[in-house]
Amino acid sequence: MNRQRDIETESRVAHNAGGPPIIRRGSQSGVPLRAAIIGGGKACDDLLILFSQERLKRLNMEIVGVADRVPTAPGISRAQQMGIFTTHDFKELYRIPGLNLLIELTGSNQVREEIIRTKPLDISSIDHRGARLLWDLIQIENEKQQVRREAEQKLRQFLESAQDIICIKDLDGRYLYVNPATMHYISKTREELIGKTDAEIFKAPLARAMAAHDQQVLDQQRTLFFNEKMTVNGQTFHFHTVRFPILNEQGEMTSFAVMARDMTEEIELQEQVRRHKEYLENILANSSDMIITTNLKGRIVTFNPAGERMLGHTRDEIIGQGIDRLWKAPEARRKLMAEVKQQGAVSNFPVTLVSKDGRNVEIRLSLSQLKDSAGRVLGTVGISRDVTEENRLRQQLMEQERLAAVGETVAGITHCIKNVLNGLKGGSYMLNVGLKRNNDKLVKEGWDNVQKGIERISRLSLDMLSYCRDRKPTPVPTDPVKLVRDTIDLISASAAKDGITVSLKGDKGPSVMMDPDTVGRALLNLISNAVDACREKSYAPGETPAVNVRVKRSNGELWFVVADNGVGMTEETRSKLFSRFFSTKEGRGTGLGLCVTQKLVKEHGGYVTVESSPGKGSVFTIRIKEIK
Repeated sequence: MNRQRDIETESRVAHNAGGPPIIRRGSQSGVPLRAAIIGGGKACDDLLILFSQERLKRLNMEIVGVADRVPTAPGISRAQQMGIFTTHDFKELYRIPGLNLLIELTGSNQVREEIIRTKPLDISSIDHRGARLLWDLIQIENEKQQVRREAEQKLRQFLESAQDIICIKDLDGRYLYVNPATMHYISKTREELIGKTDAEIFKAPLARAMAAHDQQVLDQQRTLFFNEKMTVNGQTFHFHTVRFPILNEQGEMTSFAVMARDMTEEIELQEQVRRHKEYLENILANSSDMIITTNLKGRIVTFNPAGERMLGHTRDEIIGQGIDRLWKAPEARRKLMAEVKQQGAVSNFPVTLVSKDGRNVEIRLSLSQLKDSAGRVLGTVGISRDVTEENRLRQQLMEQERLAAVGETVAGITHCIKNVLNGLKGGSYMLNVGLKRNNDKLVKEGWDNVQKGIERISRLSLDMLSYCRDRKPTPVPTDPVKLVRDTIDLISASAAKDGITVSLKGDKGPSVMMDPDTVGRALLNLISNAVDACREKSYAPGETPAVNVRVKRSNGELWFVVADNGVGMTEETRSKLFSRFFSTKEGRGTGLGLCVTQKLVKEHGGYVTVESSPGKGSVFTIRIKEIK
């Protein structure tokens, strides 16, 4: 009955509340086995080798004797090497003190029957079939030990190579194990840490904080997570720490482990992000420019205080609303977005928004795509500067400048007209006197003065119309050489009277698209000025006045070069050439000729250059692109 009770007790399994199952063992489980082997063959030799290994000591079995009739059997030799009692008569094994188990490996029924007949009652026996089961159990145990040893080796390799702090403490807080990462962070060797508490290693404030966290795990006996900061040798580390209890087979807490991951870099990055966020939010809050971000659907995500001041909407009112509602012309934004999508950004785009109270707000908008770190488009960010007042002041300034220009123009025209009127008065006086006296010479001289005055009035009117009126050129196929020749024909006759020759050289080529009226008027002004410059010069003997006009084709451009050997001009005069009402002809010019010429050439997409030296003449060049 006692034996049966032991067996039932050994097989019964009970569970701790909330803990792992506990195997209850019988009273015989603690009795050591002192066994002897009958049969010293290979099986005996293998069994002795297994039992000699340290890892099977936990089986609590000892081989105390071996018997075999053959003194040279391998099991006998192995036993003798191991200092185990050997004999050729198995009955002598019965005298071994404490023997309580016989293992029969001969496989002989006769030997087995003799064992049963002769063995003492207090000695149990296992025949070769039972030994086979024992062998398998030993092999299983051996494999389990091997697996456990390999697992322990892998665990140790993991612990030793881990970058995280891993340590084990007993219930009093003393270190039982520390891995190399722990030693690295604490800057102490394993020998300096094992058996010590935190109070013996760290300064008091840090030791108390760590002990408080340890105590929570001891009290609650469950896994807990902490964020901890540790300063060692002047360097501060931030750790994310997990503490968990280590239980024995009975579910009792025998120690606890601490694993800590260094989060210093991440914490510092988070702090940098926080500072940058605060910095950007400060910029948004204090910027005088309106800053608005939108998502891909065009809804407002960010709206800074400058936007509230500029448009009158509060942030709460406008966040989530469509950006189009702020634009006076929403279709203009759609066109602008197409340009942003193509180019990535636009700068200083003039836009008119509508405030909450219906006012027009003129802004200069810089709009760009808002992207994440992977380059994906998240929406747009727009920075807007309120230019309403600036535009008003600019318009006011332009109006003042226009009025000043009008006043300057009127003054210039008045001065020109006064000079012309004086000439007309003088001519009409001479004409009247000549008629009264019947003096044909006075009549002719007076009439010439009147004609000159009329010509000047006509030229002034044409120059004023050309200067004041914006005219878009009307290009037609034109032969540039013929255009210059026709222009020269208008002047050459009057120039020849003063001994001035006007010549033409031109690169032949096909007709080009140009506005002959615009270019012809500009050429007429330049050639007339060149002839006048020759009239004003006194030439040395052997030198003749001349104006040379050349047409040149160069890299898709037409060059009209007008060169004279007249009086030339100083640098000061050349710097004022294209100013309104500036003239070197005293009362004979309007002061608008070159100003008009420059305007006409610019309207045709070209420009005018000039080179001149006093006494040597001047070279004016009109350069325009051929219109395809």
